Amino acid sequence: MRIPLFIAIPFCLITVALIWWIGTRHMDFLTSPSEARLELIRAQALASLPVSRIEDDAISIKVPIPDRDPALSDPIQFEPVDLGDIKSAPVLDTYSGRAPEGAAKLIALAGALEDAGAFQRALLAYERVLDLSQPEPEEIQSALASIRRLRPTLPRWNSDSESMLPVVIHIGTGEKFADVLPEILGQITADLNNASSGLIDFSYKLNIGHSIRTTDAPTPVALWITGGGEGTPSTDVLSFTTDDPEILNADLLKTIFNLIRAHLTKTASYNPAPEAVDDPMLALGSNITRLLWKEFGSLLNPVKQEQR
Repeated sequence: MRIPLFIAIPFCLITVALIWWIGTRHMDFLTSPSEARLELIRAQALASLPVSRIEDDAISIKVPIPDRDPALSDPIQFEPVDLGDIKSAPVLDTYSGRAPEGAAKLIALAGALEDAGAFQRALLAYERVLDLSQPEPEEIQSALASIRRLRPTLPRWNSDSESMLPVVIHIGTGEKFADVLPEILGQITADLNNASSGLIDFSYKLNIGHSIRTTDAPTPVALWITGGGEGTPSTDVLSFTTDDPEILNADLLKTIFNLIRAHLTKTASYNPAPEAVDDPMLALGSNITRLLWKEFGSLLNPVKQEQR
């Protein structure tokens, strides 16, 4: 039996309307939901999403997030650096009193001084990393790189030739190198005066042993360094042999660096200067700080130092 359309259609409409009314009669479609209600909806929606897995790769680096105070807008806090008085003229041992704070704080101080435009003071702070703090290897390399960057941009520490401490490089060798050594040593002494920032006045003295025959065999070369006067202290004696005048300059510089470093290590109360790895001339102007240069000249000229 078929139900007539004039009965079926109204009945269907009444059924749909009744179901809709029963389901929505307690709902308010005109009032906006509260913030709390919206937050609940967001949380439920996020919870319903599938959890994605992110695999570590070469560019996905986990970075620790420091604890933060909710009341602070910036989660990263930097410790302020006390620059002290940067207007007065510094002395060679400036920042010695801050060396016990550690190499890291000295490096931070030096960086802050550079930012403030106090480059001479920044260089002194980097030098204190080497000669008075207890640096880690990476801190030594950081300080050396900064010293080599700053030193060429600054004037000599001492421009008064009268106050330079005299130091004599003694060379003992045979006749084979008698003709070439004066020119080589003239350049070396000028370079060393510059490496010491005008604190040391280097000269040389040749001692040619005529009994050493001029042959094709490697020739021995002995070096030692003294103060400027008779009877002044002396470093140890180091020697090497060579048969090539072309590398004589490099051998001399390396030996001179080792003599100065060894003498300071044995007699001074500072850290040993970092070893010269590649370029001894570069090391003479950076690994040996200006404070150590002054100490070296003073050790070899005790009488002259006492008169000042």
